[in-house]
Amino acid sequence: MEEKKEIVREYTNGEVTIVWQPKYCIHATFCWRESPEIFDPEKRPWVHASGISSEKIIKQVERCPSEALTYYYNDRKDEYVKKSETPAVTETQIEVTPNGPLIVTGNVKIINDKGETEIRYDTTALCRCGGTKTPPYCDGTHVEIGFKG
Repeated sequence: MEEKKEIVREYTNGEVTIVWQPKYCIHATFCWRESPEIFDPEKRPWVHASGISSEKIIKQVERCPSEALTYYYNDRKDEYVKKSETPAVTETQIEVTPNGPLIVTGNVKIINDKGETEIRYDTTALCRCGGTKTPPYCDGTHVEIGFKG
């Protein structure tokens, strides 16, 4: 897979700023499928935060399994904590995405093929296509290889 460029873009509604880092995107498509008024990949810029409530922005951005989309409150930028460092308060759920990864929401313990354990909180994307270079995690390869399933 070709190395993705180190790009960081920020979009704000005045209270909350959406941070987009395409390098981490695995194309789960929650953002634009669930909130097309904020995210529209057919437009440039593709993120539109102006006029959108902070609550709606946060709720949608927190659905991003790869943290390609994150956010911070403008008046508390230095206090930003990654969601993966915060234990989830929801029960564990597994969602199959069309032509994409398995999205696991909730606390999960993952044991790799070397027997090493990692605890993941909130949202984790697991590969379904078998092409990932970061098993068991999705790295977006399903888009490049045209995975259907």
